[in-house]
This record gives sequence, structure tokens and C-alpha cells, in this order.
Amino acid sequence: MFGIALLVAGAALAASFTPPPPPRHWVTDTAGVLSPQTRAQLDARLRRYEQDTGHQVVVWIGQSTGGIPIEEWVVRTFEAWKIGRKGLDDGVGVFVFVQDRRLRIEVGYGLEGDVPDAIAHRIVDEQAVPRLKTGDYDGAMQATVGALLAKIGGETSPPPAPPPIATHGQARPMSPGQMIVWLVIGAILLLLFITHPRLAFLLLWSMTSGGSRRHGGGGWG
Repeated sequence: MFGIALLVAGAALAASFTPPPPPRHWVTDTAGVLSPQTRAQLDARLRRYEQDTGHQVVVWIGQSTGGIPIEEWVVRTFEAWKIGRKGLDDGVGVFVFVQDRRLRIEVGYGLEGDVPDAIAHRIVDEQAVPRLKTGDYDGAMQATVGALLAKIGGETSPPPAPPPIATHGQARPMSPGQMIVWLVIGAILLLLFITHPRLAFLLLWSMTSGGSRRHGGGGWG
């Protein structure tokens, strides 16, 4: 019953959904996560790309779909904004929802040969999500836009190099105190292996397996 109620509520939200007004720029950041410099650079790049090729690529960043499935929100907004040229349907929209931690690339029929679903998913998984997970919205949008324009082709000016994926810092050598701690732990494990091998094995397995899990999903949460 609860699942049915959620479906009914979602359908009601979708039925009452009104897309936001069409953007005035190629890059719109209503969530305020892009730096002014990156927003201006991407906007100028996409404006120049449309002038050179006719293909319209827009980036729109907001907070949430308000409970509406992202697929429904994006498709209806893409159609309402009429992204791409009339009769050619050669537009691409990159939609990011910061609060929902979801994003989607919507491609017009005229460019599906250049950016099929598999390529769009790969760009999301390889270019956007790793950078979004570190909070690098600038790098994520620069890399995503760069990958899209490379697949579609036609960019006349030299594209900038994709930004590196940020890490949490480089490994530093152990201090003398840390070395002593690990030597003590090693001695304890060696003693346990001699006296209680099963307990030592379980302890070693617990220590080494904790960080090996991987997470996935449609977003970057």
C-alpha cells in the first residue's frame, strides 16, 4: 500500500509540474556551485560552439526536482525549452541537481548518432561522477562539456585540457610514532598467530577488508 501511495503521489507531482523558464545563457547555475570564472568560461565556450556548428549545448544546475523522477523532469523541460534547432533537434542538455545528488544528459534525436545512451552514461560515470564526489563542480562540468563536444565534433578553437580528478591528498611517509605503533601491532599479531591462529586470522581479515567496499548508483551520493 505504501508503494502504491508513493506512485500516486509521484504521478500527481509530475502532472502538476511546470518547467522553469528557458535559460538566457548556455550555463545556468541556480545552486551557486560553480565559480564565476568557470561559469563565464563555459558559457563563452558553448556560445562560440553554437555559433560555429549550430548545435546547442546547455548546462543547467539546480537544487532538486522536488520529488519528480529526474527522467520526467528533464524530458519535459528539454521539450519545453526546445533545445536545439527546429526540425533538426540537435541539442544537448546537462542537468545537475545538487541536493538530490543526481545528474542526467539529455540528447536530441538529431545527435543520438554522435552521443548514444552508452556514450552519455560513460561520460557521466567517467567524467562527472568522480569529480562531483569530491565536490569539484567546476572540474565536473568542464570535463563533461569537453567530452560531449569532442564526441559531437566541430569545435574550432583548441579545447582546454580536462581538469584532473581531485584526490584527498598524497600519501605521506609514516612518522616514528606511527612506525612504533605498527611494530607493536605486528608483534601482537605474530604472537596471536602462534597461540591463537584462528583469532589472528579473523583480526587480520577485519583490519584489511574494511576499506575495500565499493559503492555505485545513479548519482554521486
